[in-house]
Amino acid sequence: MSTFSTSCFCNKCQIDTKHSEVLVRKPSRYDTDQSILGRIKLLMHSFINGGHYYDMDRYVQCKVCGQKTLDNKGSEFE
Repeated sequence: MSTFSTSCFCNKCQIDTKHSEVLVRKPSRYDTDQSILGRIKLLMHSFINGGHYYDMDRYVQCKVCGQKTLDNKGSEFE
C-alpha cells in the first residue's frame, strides 16, 4: 500500500475528502491452477513479467467512509 494521499470527491460521502491509494495485483490466468505444474507456471510468469509490479489495479480509498473506487489512469505500459 502506498502513502499517497489527496483530496478527491467521494460519491458515497458527497463531499471532497482525503483519499489514499491502494494497489492490487490483477489475478493471473495461472492463479486458478493449484497443481505443482500450475504453481511453477505462476512462478515463472511472475518472474518473467516483473512479479507483483506488473498488471496492477489502482484504487483510491476514502479515509472517511472507506469506499474503494477503481481509478486506473492512462494506458497500459505508458
